[in-house]
Amino acid sequence: MGASPEYSGGASDAVLHVPAEVFEIAVESMGAYFEPIAKVDRRTLATDFLDLARCIKRTQELDEYVPIRGKKLLDIGSGYGTNLATCIAVFGADGYGVEPSGVGFGQGYVVSRKLFAANGIDPKRIMDSPGESLPFADETFDVVYSANVLEHTQNPEQVLREAVRVLRPGGALYIELPNFLSYFEGHYMVVEPPILWKPMLAWWVKLIFRRDPAFARTLQTKINPIWCRRQLRQLSRVYCLEQVSLGEKRFLKRLATPFVFEAQVVKGALERLVKLVQMANAGNWFGHLLVGIQAHYPIYLTLHKCPNTKSLS
Repeated sequence: MGASPEYSGGASDAVLHVPAEVFEIAVESMGAYFEPIAKVDRRTLATDFLDLARCIKRTQELDEYVPIRGKKLLDIGSGYGTNLATCIAVFGADGYGVEPSGVGFGQGYVVSRKLFAANGIDPKRIMDSPGESLPFADETFDVVYSANVLEHTQNPEQVLREAVRVLRPGGALYIELPNFLSYFEGHYMVVEPPILWKPMLAWWVKLIFRRDPAFARTLQTKINPIWCRRQLRQLSRVYCLEQVSLGEKRFLKRLATPFVFEAQVVKGALERLVKLVQMANAGNWFGHLLVGIQAHYPIYLTLHKCPNTKSLS
């Protein structure tokens, strides 16, 4: 971003922009927080985090799998509001978000409301709430969406239960998650072995990369495809759910085509490794191997709630 912190992105030039105030808060909150963790300059981190072109690409992918135009959508953990604002202003969703208020890194609630107001979107669409206790009645939303949030929650199982509770019959759930059985840790920007128990990640980043392990201890490293399927089995005892995917086909397609990095900080950390993998990946054998050992990254948890049904309990 450099010296010009106010910007707009891609197809949204006439619709959305990130004010300088929002950018500077991001620099000194999430940027400052993750700078020693990811070993990346805080302004670069804030630029990637608020990149509107990246938000448009991510929302296009969401819209391909779960059409959102004209749909009532909930973004759980809406962060600084850029993804949700894109859903509303560019893709025509009737969007709402929840983000718990806080200080330091947790300034998403206040900052997202500033971003919404600056773009002529009602700030009241974002509510101060954790995902474990959504302030909405049963069957309120056509689409429930979340990106890279569950690993930061106190109780991801309860967040999933709440997400399905507020989903209407016929509605769709779409959640992007890290896979801690995979090869990459996206917060520290390092390769990792499969995390089989919670202390492993903290030990790994401390002993191998000499990073502060305190943040690693806060992450829900139990999240992986096995955990997802277990949660879906439990939810299916209460709700009729169908068309479940964890994003395996999407991962295989992505690995078999020229790789485009969404964030510059990820590109810097992984570009050489990804090029080597793709050069050796004839027939996508490596992609199929990773899927077979449940190590694909990330997880895209997608499901539909059966139409015209009530809870099974």
